[in-house]
Formats: sequence, C-alpha cells, structure tokens
Amino acid sequence: METAFGVRIGNDLEFLYQLGQKALRRLWLRALLVTRGRDGMVLFEPHRKPIHIPIFGSDQVTDVTGAGDTVIAAFTLALAAGASFLQAAQIANCAGGLVVMKRGTATVLRSELEEAIRNA
Repeated sequence: METAFGVRIGNDLEFLYQLGQKALRRLWLRALLVTRGRDGMVLFEPHRKPIHIPIFGSDQVTDVTGAGDTVIAAFTLALAAGASFLQAAQIANCAGGLVVMKRGTATVLRSELEEAIRNA
C-alpha cells in the first residue's frame, strides 16, 4: 500500500483503512488483502468494515523468505476452491505463519495446514 500510494503508513491503522477503501474503489476490487508482517493482515471488502487478522503462530519469525508467495498462493487456492474472502484470508494467514517458522525457502504440507486450521 505504501508503494502503491507513495506514502508512509507505518502503524496508522486509520490511514491504512482509508487507503484500503480507496484502493478498492479505484481498482474496482471485490476484495483486498494487505499483509502487515508481525501485525497480521487486513481484509478489505466494499461496504464492509476492514477485518484485522492477527498473525498465526509465534511472532518469533525464523525466515520470511517466500512468505508473501505462500500467502497469495494459499489465498488464491482457497478462493478457487470456493472459500469466501475471509475464509481464504484465514487459510492464507495460517499458511504464511507456518512457512515463516521454517528456515529458508520452505513449503507447507497439506497435513500441516489442516492441523493449523483445526487448532486456530
């Protein structure tokens, strides 16, 4: 969001919420998922309040290599399988949380994700 709008958001949630809604309108999006590192994620949908999703797992990150790729892949796969935007974001959050707890470029096994979702 900061790069897209050329501004610094930092921890200003109200500003993030304003920009998220602006991006939805400007790009005609049905949803927007913004990752915020150790501050979790925020899901934006038109005509709804933003939903903050706290990080899954520990905030003791081992390696963030590929975490964003994992999040977008899990989010997209969940949507393709029929999940709502919120369900897809929650699944993606679990997958991202699992992968950052591993060293180096890592994958998340289906069994790991299923267990994480059950325990979330």
